[in-house]
Amino acid sequence: MAAFVAPATAKNDVEDNGMAEGTPDVKEARRMLGKGICIAGVGETEQGIISDRGSFELLAEVTRTTLDDAGLQLSDVDGIVTAFSFVESTLMHSTTLADYMGMKPGYFASVAVGGATAPLMAVQAAMAIDAGLAEVVLCVRGDNTRSGISSSGMIAMAREMSHGAYEAPFGLTTIGGYGLLAQRYMYEHDIPQEALAAVVATQSEHAALKWNAMLRDAVTVEDVMNDRWIATPFHAMDCSLVSDGAAAFIVTTEARAKSMKKKPVYITGIGEGFSHQYISEAESVASVRDGLGRAGRRAMEVAGITPQDLDVAEIYDSFSFTPLIALEGFGICGPGEAGDWVMEGNAKLGGNLPMNTHGGLIRQAHLGAMHHIVEAVLQLRGEADDSDKTEFNGGNHQVPDAKLAITNGSGGILAATSALVLSSEPPSAA
Repeated sequence: MAAFVAPATAKNDVEDNGMAEGTPDVKEARRMLGKGICIAGVGETEQGIISDRGSFELLAEVTRTTLDDAGLQLSDVDGIVTAFSFVESTLMHSTTLADYMGMKPGYFASVAVGGATAPLMAVQAAMAIDAGLAEVVLCVRGDNTRSGISSSGMIAMAREMSHGAYEAPFGLTTIGGYGLLAQRYMYEHDIPQEALAAVVATQSEHAALKWNAMLRDAVTVEDVMNDRWIATPFHAMDCSLVSDGAAAFIVTTEARAKSMKKKPVYITGIGEGFSHQYISEAESVASVRDGLGRAGRRAMEVAGITPQDLDVAEIYDSFSFTPLIALEGFGICGPGEAGDWVMEGNAKLGGNLPMNTHGGLIRQAHLGAMHHIVEAVLQLRGEADDSDKTEFNGGNHQVPDAKLAITNGSGGILAATSALVLSSEPPSAA
């Protein structure tokens, strides 16, 4: 387990999550996950600019990769959960993809909660399995966001998180809204610009080892500080990437996974948190931290663990500031302490709690939190070593003896957050 102690101030300004030991919702979540709900296969495509393949081609490609990882055929899959698409106009994304791949699933659903979507796809699959609607559920997301959207479309996307009447008319974009929140956070806690740059530098070291990371060059804090400004306090390198690609994972039961190729990784904790829809409605930095933190705290409560038990953290990183406030909300660091924690090297491979060991959204690629989940699974299977991918010059980014991971995603401007705790052991032994 990770050898560090969370600061005593970690919960000073967060509210109780309302789900103490033994409450009905915690009991019900544990009952469902106690069936051995697990991830038994993962897959990723190349990431970057992939203009020779459409969105559904990428989804089909990663489905094949994921099925092969699990040792399954497409006919073994009886459920499918997809996300949304920025490129395809279909309102029935899951069934359109099923039709494209020749599937007749007994269960199908599409989830759309922005960056919070990927963990919620896993929860949706778990609930379908628990209800007896499916046994093997494919959760898949992919898109041509980089090559398939026009410049005007990108501008429209940048305004999507703003209120149509009270924010957008005044020019507030997604990055502008994040910037406002980040600046207030930095002001209240006297956070130096170098703290954000340290997140980028740390994750760049990890991405240098990941076979399909878009940005493979390791950068320094000084490199980030000297990069061009986009929206204060963010330089270009502080921002998440826009990419083409796909990723997927298969959710099933422990009993079914026994006949599959790989050792399952168990979903032992789930949680969600919401604080505001639009950034102008956010009450304070503390309220945002509590809202997103509630997801991680609940997931750990359901799993019956504390932050000190974690071995790896795959934290949503829409911007370099995002992991800092999440680390604090989850109780891994105290309020205002995450910047120093990262600058001290705790988030690096070999540190107290390696974070975003694949490079994250700001160095690997942006597909919501799909890659975060895939990376967490690879870490817990002991397979986060890309040294054998010599054609991509991959390296070893494995955390030794990793057994417990937390991962999350946030939609909007840190409005809605979902989180998972994943374990190499079933709930009874977690």
